[in-house]
Amino acid sequence: MDSVMQNFVDWLKGIIKETLNKLLEIERDDGFPELMDVTTTCDFLGIKYDTFQLYRYSDGFPKELPAKRWSKRAIKKWLENQI
Repeated sequence: MDSVMQNFVDWLKGIIKETLNKLLEIERDDGFPELMDVTTTCDFLGIKYDTFQLYRYSDGFPKELPAKRWSKRAIKKWLENQI
């Protein structure tokens, strides 16, 4: 009985790991680089430059990195907190 349960647990862990890896791959493969310039960030957010100018200086928006870049991961986290 223990071996059946262990086999089930191993199978379940494998399925969960495979699913998580697929989800991470989908999230990474959205066509946008991890560090985005202003134009790419506007495209990522689906907004115009003027709107971005309002967001970039608001409290909580991810800070500008060197070379006028923004982290896609930080922006996604910021978006999640807006809901």
